[in-house]
Amino acid sequence: MFGQNKTVCIAGKNQCSIDFVKYIKTKIPKKNILIIPNKSDKGLDNWQPSLRKFAKINKYKICKLNDVYNISNLIFISIEFETIININKFLSKSLFNFHFSLLPKFRGCHTNFYQIYNGEKYSGVTLHKIDNGIDTGPIIDYLKFEIKKNTNAYNNYLNLMKNSLKLLKKNFKNLINNKYKSYPQNLKKGSYFSRSSVDYKKMKKFRVKVINLNEFNRIKAFIFPPMQYPIVNDKQISDIRYYGKKLIISHD
Repeated sequence: MFGQNKTVCIAGKNQCSIDFVKYIKTKIPKKNILIIPNKSDKGLDNWQPSLRKFAKINKYKICKLNDVYNISNLIFISIEFETIININKFLSKSLFNFHFSLLPKFRGCHTNFYQIYNGEKYSGVTLHKIDNGIDTGPIIDYLKFEIKKNTNAYNNYLNLMKNSLKLLKKNFKNLINNKYKSYPQNLKKGSYFSRSSVDYKKMKKFRVKVINLNEFNRIKAFIFPPMQYPIVNDKQISDIRYYGKKLIISHD
């Protein structure tokens, strides 16, 4: 076990944040781990488990952001955390984020959605330092994986969560020991999307004449069973995929 003198704070949501905590507990003392759930986390499991509930049941200390500002030996790790960080309030400079895209592309919100919607061939998770921009901090490492032809938004999100844990395991010791290297992003080659850029309730309903490649990707981007299905030409689509050259559409 290493990192005996470090305090690690996990801020975020969903199974990936819980997996982070479980892994880190094997590397540092449990008493050194702090949890900051998202404000939207009311302590109830839904399609994903609640980080707040997990922390309460397993007796981890739950904090708010202002509780960790003055901890000098802090390692702050954001994984699907929904609050913008002001680094000037932190005494520690070891502030990191695991972002669900290959930065500098798809900074901001709806990263998983836009990767499918735009027909990206690859997705990935990027570990970067947090600065006062939105996902603009220097990159430390990333994991890249292929988006297969029939991958929808739900499938891709599960892959993103799984790969975020792999990336943590690969880098955690270096983060703790301050032995990582980083390089600045080329933001001119990137893209940014705000939280208001997608209205799922309105945008999931549309009409098409022919399902070409663009419409195929568009439909897949709205297939996220816990949240919504696309409604195309007044019919709800639960799945769409190619078997060879044959397009198969499933309706609920």
